[in-house]
Amino acid sequence: MGKTNNVLWVSISILILIVAMSLTGCSKLHTRINLMGESENWRGELDTTVTNERAENGAYTISYKKDNLEDIKDYEININEGRIIRKESDLTSKSINFPITRTKGSMVSRNEDQTIVIEWTDKNDNNFEEKLILREK
Repeated sequence: MGKTNNVLWVSISILILIVAMSLTGCSKLHTRINLMGESENWRGELDTTVTNERAENGAYTISYKKDNLEDIKDYEININEGRIIRKESDLTSKSINFPITRTKGSMVSRNEDQTIVIEWTDKNDNNFEEKLILREK
């Protein structure tokens, strides 16, 4: 009778251990990353959530700090040396959003700065360039 109880106890213990390990393995680890940076004319932010260090859902938001939107004739925003590039002919809003939705591989890690270079031409055909470094605040 002692052997049967031991076998039953060991079997139940193993079953509990397997259930606990599978529940732990299925839990999702969410890491929110918020990086910010600023230059003379622009402000940038990255707000994203990385799940299980692989999937990512968030957005870059680039904002023009001045009120004279009509002064910007053409602009190009380059994020992380070409990972994301946007060229537009007119700035129609103070904020420009770059949504990020990835299911395989995150673009960012918690301690990685993000580099944004913005080039633009004003209505008088003068060229400008500013660089933002987004860092954890």
